[in-house]
Amino acid sequence: MLVLLTVIGFATHLTLNAFGRLIVTALGSVLAWAMVAPFFGVYDDRALETPGELWRVAWASMVAAPMAAFLRGTALNRDIPWVFVLVTMLTSGFALVAWRILYGWSLSRRQRSAQGR
Repeated sequence: MLVLLTVIGFATHLTLNAFGRLIVTALGSVLAWAMVAPFFGVYDDRALETPGELWRVAWASMVAAPMAAFLRGTALNRDIPWVFVLVTMLTSGFALVAWRILYGWSLSRRQRSAQGR
């Protein structure tokens, strides 16, 4: 999801040809998420199966986004505009929560289907 968001962001800005920056941005996002998500229990079974646990994903994305921006800025030796951080927080938070909702729906549907057999 984070790589997809990065590609969409670059496409929106008509900068898909900046492949090196795209890779650095995507890797920074994935690395920041990998470092932050476990601390919020995002991969705990209960967090995967319980809609009331979506706050974990939202908070993890709010912490991971500034970290990803910092990693990107450091790797590219560029300033980190606050607007970039804010947009990254909002879009990644929304997308990751939406993805988790779809995943939870799919998981519960499969479980109901398996129980019906």
